[in-house]
Amino acid sequence: MNKESIKDSFTLYLKSRAFTKSSIKSRLVVLNIYWKWLEAERLEAEQVTYNELLSFMKWCKNKGASQRTVQTYMGTIKHLYEHFIREERTDKNPATDITIRGVKRKTLYQILEPQELNALYNNYPANSPQQRRNRVILGLLVYQGLKTAELGKLETTDINLREGKINVPGSSKSNGREMTLEAHQIMDMYDYTLQVRQLLMQMKPKRKSQTKEETAKLFIGEGGSCYSISNFMTQLMVNVRKINPTVKNAKQIRTSVITKWLKMYNLREVQHLAGHRYISSTESYLHNNMEGLQEEVQQFHPLG
Repeated sequence: MNKESIKDSFTLYLKSRAFTKSSIKSRLVVLNIYWKWLEAERLEAEQVTYNELLSFMKWCKNKGASQRTVQTYMGTIKHLYEHFIREERTDKNPATDITIRGVKRKTLYQILEPQELNALYNNYPANSPQQRRNRVILGLLVYQGLKTAELGKLETTDINLREGKINVPGSSKSNGREMTLEAHQIMDMYDYTLQVRQLLMQMKPKRKSQTKEETAKLFIGEGGSCYSISNFMTQLMVNVRKINPTVKNAKQIRTSVITKWLKMYNLREVQHLAGHRYISSTESYLHNNMEGLQEEVQQFHPLG
């Protein structure tokens, strides 16, 4: 297969992954840079090894590419070899375990499997009004993958129990979207909005300085007090870690949910569900979805 044929088939692969036209165009530019190096080294793309890719990265660095630019190049090359694997042109991806040091990246969390996420929700205690409220919050974490800031912005009018929907407000950093509630969530949300929230409103505030407040916020404390959502999250995580000690924080739960979505839907669909403004934000979660990527490369690196 010649270069043009590979370029055409790789373009179709990128389209199948819901990359935008501009994103595909930039990746084809990287592909041309990679071909230039392969020709200079007299190498066949399908036969390139991990160590040879390190040499390519060093070559890019010598040409003046920044660490972040090289990271971008390697992201494209990872996709190229995933494409080759699908076409059975090779059986391995030499770029899988390569990490660029000195470039800030998302934390690699231990991913919670779908059954573990379900267990957190199903086993969460619901004995007090506060626990019943926190169980509803937990449901929005493990099924809708909401961020803490998004939870804090929710108001009672954002819930449509009749249709089983929730409207997640947008912000300067994320897109708003309408999401579907799971059937068992609807019952707990119904209980919270019509009963538990009223019980909390009637309770005395914990601090004497607080007075009862009328608020449209969905999640409230005793007496209607509008604590920071982080206070509720702290209480929630204490109980969550009793169920599963490997849970570190809400970001780990969100990362696990997005990773699950990436196995079920294309990038554009996951971008919408996650509320990402840019497809690149969604792509950054792909490394959590790569089998075998368990830890950072610790050995000496040409770009270190």
